[in-house]
Amino acid sequence: MTRLDRTAGNRITVTDATGDIRTYRAAVFTGQSWLLLSKIACDDALFPIDHWTAMERTHYMESSKLFVPVDRPFWLDKDEATGRDTMSMTLTDRMTRGTYLLDDGPDKPAVICLSYTWCDDSLKWLPLSPKERMDVMLKSLGEIYPGVDIRKHVIGNPVTVSWENEPYFMGAFKANLPGHYRYQRRLFTHFMQDRLPADKRGLFLAGDDISWTAGWAEGAVQTALNAVWGVMAQFGGATDPANPGPGDVFDEIAPVELPEG
Repeated sequence: MTRLDRTAGNRITVTDATGDIRTYRAAVFTGQSWLLLSKIACDDALFPIDHWTAMERTHYMESSKLFVPVDRPFWLDKDEATGRDTMSMTLTDRMTRGTYLLDDGPDKPAVICLSYTWCDDSLKWLPLSPKERMDVMLKSLGEIYPGVDIRKHVIGNPVTVSWENEPYFMGAFKANLPGHYRYQRRLFTHFMQDRLPADKRGLFLAGDDISWTAGWAEGAVQTALNAVWGVMAQFGGATDPANPGPGDVFDEIAPVELPEG
């Protein structure tokens, strides 16, 4: 998707990356919400101004990982001095922060996630190439495990991702800051569009960054079900009274609305 417009009859007109243009009575957007501010050309009329503000002020968490393939899960070798595994999952205050060991059996190639970091720790890695990152990480782990030569087991190039540097992610996931409750509530409850002006209806938001539990599938599924209910209501549909949807019981279970300002 490259463009979203509100067109006559309160329709939603979508232009995709191939240049195709289609118009719908309703649409559901599940991408990272910042894309609506940057990568996608959006009509201001798509949302009320306070919802645009909520998207603009959403905070996304930086995060980086680096994986490297190894010949086998050598960390299961027993240390002669201790009788324990040579290495284990490692949490440290050193640059690597979190190191995770992944295998599919004793005689098969395996993978080490050399480093899993967040926020400022992730930004420290951003200017470095995958190989430079690996070199720093191996040095750091060498100080924790001085008797283990991790490098000799490496059988391929390191693979890294820094989510804040990915154009369609721009962060690992949303993380609300103090004072952001009101913004979170606006986005989460946006599917209740009977409370919006008629010319601000029809485009529904869903995904983990709209949910209260960003980064988890459960929240993404919950917001998807909310959006489906919203589309159904937009088209004049209704649920079975014996099986009410989220909008039918909204006033009973809605997040608490705090005073603005």
